[in-house]
Amino acid sequence: MLKRRRTHAFKRNVIFSTATRRRIMIRNIHKKIIWRRRMFAMQVMSELNDASTTKD
Repeated sequence: MLKRRRTHAFKRNVIFSTATRRRIMIRNIHKKIIWRRRMFAMQVMSELNDASTTKD
């Protein structure tokens, strides 16, 4: 539910903003997504390393 509300607000802000502002907002969101993916990948890698070290 919360996710949908956030998306709606974001889309509304994008529609009623200038092209420059829109570009900045999209870039900020993109950075956030990339950072989140990188954090998730690091977490998965550390779990794999932990699993492989405990196997020995």
